[in-house]
Amino acid sequence: MSSRSADTRDAIVAAAIPVFGRYGYRKTTMDLIAQAAGVSRPAVYQYFDGKTAVYRAVAASVGAQLARSAEAAAATGASTAERLRGALAVKLDFAASAVEADHRNELALEAGSIAADVMAESEARYAAVVEAVLASADDLDLLDDALPAADAAELLIDAMTGIARSQATREQMHERLRQLVALAVRGLSTGR
Repeated sequence: MSSRSADTRDAIVAAAIPVFGRYGYRKTTMDLIAQAAGVSRPAVYQYFDGKTAVYRAVAASVGAQLARSAEAAAATGASTAERLRGALAVKLDFAASAVEADHRNELALEAGSIAADVMAESEARYAAVVEAVLASADDLDLLDDALPAADAAELLIDAMTGIARSQATREQMHERLRQLVALAVRGLSTGR
């Protein structure tokens, strides 16, 4: 694929993200994607054989971006709670800004069936970021037998995913995340 072709493909994927976020998977059409990308419908088909292929590419793009953003957020902040909240907030911010509340569950379910392999890869990368924050925390008591960092990361991500799929506003989701992280850090702190 030429550089220009790759750029056009990437532009279609970037344009499709808010389309899926606004209309959900079921109501998104190739015409809507083409219109958002500023290309013809046949041009979209030059790069993708259908809506499912576009959605898989969107899932890969969003997953990679979320992991990169989580890595950057985890590198900032003085305390473990700040680093955890930053890394976990990346998904909340995406859900709140890019996906209509009515479509959050639908898009997550579709991603799980249409792009399970893509989602598994991006979720593993994201979980590794959260796990690294927990494993490097001097102020937490993660015992290998009691609660390994990988298990704690998985629990936090599962809880955060539930928050992100809710109908809550951005502010409500962030408050719930703050409470979740405070509860987790308090429970995992040395000398509890």
